[in-house]
Amino acid sequence: MPVLRALKVGLVIERANRKNLVALVAVAIIVFGFMFYLKAQAVGNQIVEKKGDYYSIQAVLSKFQVKDASESGDGSDLYKNLTKQKSKIALQIATLTMDRQSMYYEASLQLAKLRQEAFELEGYENIAELLPSKLQNSMDYLYFKWMIDEGKDTRSDLFQYIPFLLFLFSHVGAGWYIFISFQTSSILLDDFEHPSLIQGFPVRFDTYILSKCLISLLSIVTSILLIFICASPLWILNGLGNPLEPVGIYLGNATLISTLQYIAISVGYMFVISIFVMLLSIILNVLLKNMYLTLFVHFIVFFLPMIFPSLISLFPYNPFNFMNFNDILRGVPVDLAEPVAITMNLGLIILCLSIILMLFVIKTFFSTGKINRA
Repeated sequence: MPVLRALKVGLVIERANRKNLVALVAVAIIVFGFMFYLKAQAVGNQIVEKKGDYYSIQAVLSKFQVKDASESGDGSDLYKNLTKQKSKIALQIATLTMDRQSMYYEASLQLAKLRQEAFELEGYENIAELLPSKLQNSMDYLYFKWMIDEGKDTRSDLFQYIPFLLFLFSHVGAGWYIFISFQTSSILLDDFEHPSLIQGFPVRFDTYILSKCLISLLSIVTSILLIFICASPLWILNGLGNPLEPVGIYLGNATLISTLQYIAISVGYMFVISIFVMLLSIILNVLLKNMYLTLFVHFIVFFLPMIFPSLISLFPYNPFNFMNFNDILRGVPVDLAEPVAITMNLGLIILCLSIILMLFVIKTFFSTGKINRA
């Protein structure tokens, strides 16, 4: 079969391609780099994080004149609310210091309720940037309520296997598009450095593209599997962790899903993004015939929504708005100056439609003739 012959030739070429080895080494370095980062920066240290919250609320209160914050005092309702928030954060620090996790969850739920009340108070818009957003607070509320309802009295250890993977996959979105762009930027161009191999198999261009896609997808799947493999020492040393611990995400409103679900969603999203980027690289390779120009276009379309967030509100259905899928799952576009409620489900629909459109373009305009016409 032509596809199998093209696939065989492609595998011979890819076996000698150092880019694939570099990509796998880069994945391993990133995974181990996250481990060192967690250790060096004390990420997940709740006491350190809560002290940061305490200093933030102090900074907010410093914007007010010193007033009586008691119920009958002359302080504003917002000032009294913020003073109570400060008290609850101090209680959080105390319960963490005493290792009373269940009391910490109760104090955290009370803090989330106070913040919910603060959103409706006069003058809140003047200090909103210094405190968690409404969406983030809603996620916190659901999380702590679930922990209390389930009677949990333990904390998550980021050096266990599942919690570490959650942390990794909750940050990988910003770099995955760039990683795949580098990996596929010369998806068609590399083979023309080996004309003797290619000319021996006069297959159609669409057959050739199909074989290249299959090889590229194999490399991408290997990169994803390597993440799980490189993190496996944490399972051996520190245990599996709780795969059912809830994670707050945005699906039109604040929602809780399990850690395992979040990891599965992330892997699925990464795979869809990989197909999107790969097909776009094929089109750019054919049109531009230059790896660096292909990368340049990739970076422009990826970074524009980040540099100019207003573009997300102006063009909400632009597929490149969904490349940093972690931001979509956190509901970051909802907190823009001009909020836009784009969700993961909408992103998957738009990406899949874009993939179908690119496949149509490749099949219709790039599939005539043999390889040497590409």
